[in-house]
Amino acid sequence: MLSASRSQRREVEQLLAPFHVPAKWFPQRNTPHHYQLITDVVASASILASSFSKVGCVFEIEDITERFLFHPGLGIHRQAIDEAGEVTLRAEQIALQLKHAAGNLMEFQRRLRVLQGTAWLDLLEPYRLELLRYDEMPRAV
Repeated sequence: MLSASRSQRREVEQLLAPFHVPAKWFPQRNTPHHYQLITDVVASASILASSFSKVGCVFEIEDITERFLFHPGLGIHRQAIDEAGEVTLRAEQIALQLKHAAGNLMEFQRRLRVLQGTAWLDLLEPYRLELLRYDEMPRAV
């Protein structure tokens, strides 16, 4: 969970309760009065993504073969991923996008960006950076 308000936190905790997952929330510095949660849940990623999307908080759920990204402004996006976490596209998906682009290279590139989830990743990046939680090294003066 990348960003949830206080009321959304309660809803998320209720959704996680059947899985007996301890919820340790951290302040989300990107959005005032919002929180983030990093946890491991043994459950179907698609079911969790569907449930969390109804709550409306910004999240990213990843399992071994897929990643779900959600932002209220864009909705939910499912990505197939490989062992390295890279997005994988099937040849049929690419062929379909090429067909719909009807020879227009710019349209084909736009469609590929949608398939890759570029807009979702761009919106989620400021929230994800907070997950790194690193301190800058002191500068030598």
